[in-house]
Amino acid sequence: MLSTLTPLWLVLLGLAALAWAIWSYRQTPGLTRNQQRLLTTLRATTLLLLIALLTDPVWPLQKRQQTPPALAILFDNSASIPLAARDSTIAQTLQRQFPWTALKEAQTHLYYFGSTLKPANPEHLADSLDFQQPRTNITQALQEVFQRHPRLNAIILLTDGQYNEGPSPLHWATQQSIPIFTIAIGDTTRPRDVRIDRVETNTLTYIHTPLPITAYLQSNGFAGTTLTITLQANGRFVAQHQHTLTLPQEQASVSFEYTPETPGWHRIEVHVEALEGEFTSRNNSYSMLIRVLDRKRQILLLAAAPEPDLANLQRILGGNADLNITTRIQRDGQRFYGGPLPDTLERFDLLLFAGYPGRNADLRHITRLRQAIEQRPFLLLLSPQTDLSRLEAWADLLPAQPTQTVPGLTEITFKLRGEAQNHPIFTLPDVLLARQNQLPPLQTLRATWQPKPDTRLLAIGQTPEGQEQPLFLVQERSGRRAALWLGSGTWRWSNLPENLSPLHTLWEELLLNTIEWLTAPVEDRLVRVWPERETFGAGEPVRLLGEVYDERLLPVSDAELHVTVWDADSTRYPFRMEAVGNGRYRLETLTLPEGLYFYQAIATRTDRELGRDQGHFSIGLSTVEFQTPWADHNLLRQLARRTGGQMLTLQTLPTLAEQLHAAGLLQPTETIQLADWRPRTQWPFLAVLILLLTAEWVLRKRFGVV
Repeated sequence: MLSTLTPLWLVLLGLAALAWAIWSYRQTPGLTRNQQRLLTTLRATTLLLLIALLTDPVWPLQKRQQTPPALAILFDNSASIPLAARDSTIAQTLQRQFPWTALKEAQTHLYYFGSTLKPANPEHLADSLDFQQPRTNITQALQEVFQRHPRLNAIILLTDGQYNEGPSPLHWATQQSIPIFTIAIGDTTRPRDVRIDRVETNTLTYIHTPLPITAYLQSNGFAGTTLTITLQANGRFVAQHQHTLTLPQEQASVSFEYTPETPGWHRIEVHVEALEGEFTSRNNSYSMLIRVLDRKRQILLLAAAPEPDLANLQRILGGNADLNITTRIQRDGQRFYGGPLPDTLERFDLLLFAGYPGRNADLRHITRLRQAIEQRPFLLLLSPQTDLSRLEAWADLLPAQPTQTVPGLTEITFKLRGEAQNHPIFTLPDVLLARQNQLPPLQTLRATWQPKPDTRLLAIGQTPEGQEQPLFLVQERSGRRAALWLGSGTWRWSNLPENLSPLHTLWEELLLNTIEWLTAPVEDRLVRVWPERETFGAGEPVRLLGEVYDERLLPVSDAELHVTVWDADSTRYPFRMEAVGNGRYRLETLTLPEGLYFYQAIATRTDRELGRDQGHFSIGLSTVEFQTPWADHNLLRQLARRTGGQMLTLQTLPTLAEQLHAAGLLQPTETIQLADWRPRTQWPFLAVLILLLTAEWVLRKRFGVV
């Protein structure tokens, strides 16, 4: 390539072009000396420029540029700051104390943070800092500012060091190579105060079931004072206890008991009365939500015919106060003992088939029941009365399918599989499981059963010939559970002789455990929407997150996900969630009034519903920021030391610029940019070349040169 010519060759080519230009016009007659010089200059310049373009030489260039130091300044805007600083005008104090003038040569990125990071204007800092953020996440603030500005010289963090969300900032900071200068707001002195540190209880319970609740208190400076602690549920008084403090600094616990009477979401709140001279009463209460379920389950029992197993089954179910049984026994093709088949099957939590469908089962009833078990759990207990040909209508919904049938019955003995002991159905006493081989044999139809791929085989039956076949199978599919018991004669298990008396409850416990498992909520939804947290602070935006999948469990990114939120007064707020990619969705609402809220989300695509979900959240005055109204100097000191920074206080804050100068962090950064300069890539050279050729041609015509 011509661009690889050495500088010597370029000089020789240039001299040759110059010599040829001089020679060409030196021999031209009719030109004055000045005309010869002018034309020679034009041609020589043209040739030199043409050589430069053809050989394409490369000249390296260096450009020096100074970049001012970059600093990120993070102000903690959480509600704990005025308490830790003991100063209600802390925003004005920070505006006044910060060395803005000394840092004017630096490129500063100003933010304030709580649970989120937001940019701030230094001229209006005092107005931006309202200290209303209900949570503090220091780690997230550091991570976000580093992602936005990866070439920072240092981070200046002004905070009390108390965080109540996210991991410790020490772990993240030690993995980075950026100095963090911490400014401690407030001191470590613990004020004279009483607070509820936490409340512990179950988040799920049942109606009419006593729920233990324990509140943990912490006090400082109130020895000898008697506290009154009150428990409320949904705003109503439940119980009250008194506790006398005996130490200057004391940790105590108070126990309550609450028995909910109605199902639904219950807000429980523990409150300790405010004391005279207490630093703040905003940490004197603690609230949480518990979910109360109705333990009573509606069960439809359908039997093919009266038989001993059915009588035993009715005895067991009827003796359980948590079960409401509706029984229908086939009488003939159209009629049942106990009344007609209920008009509404959706109200039942479980469909229990005892030998049903039998030979007299009506096909219309079978079809209707099929539609019901597509959506709700069922338990099928096989018996000699079961008609396997009619059962074919449900074949795709059963945990197993009969592939070969032979008339007659065969005996089998119960044998539990090893993996069944890890299943919640078999949380049975060890004495029962250890003596299972002493149970009387069962009978089963002569059939070969093929379990489905999503079925778990928990127990097998062993024939007298030693062959094994499925006995007890369970299935969980698309949010619906099903169970299949292929043996009959369980009434014998409930009527054992005295020497086997420990085993007489095995069938009852196994049956009731199966019903509990079948009717328990199943988390297998194609549409999932949940709040970012269960309780949002007053004035805090509510964030909902969602995911949408299709039947193949592949993410759906083009769905329309509509959410309706309503409060206790049924005031409704419609929203639409924003797709963020890969089947994920997000919604950030404006602030809502305090209270308990419920929501329902419906996902659609091309007018077809993909699924729905529902849930709840609450909005109230968050007390978490008032739990620790003092500064954590130890954390701030470690954070500065581990990153190569320093810890300062509000009193030494004006010397921040000096500390940064001493650490060499306010020196501008000089960068050298290397670039290659090539004439061929510069369009003005081509323009000049055309201009020179044109000028020479015009002058030759004017001077009469052919």
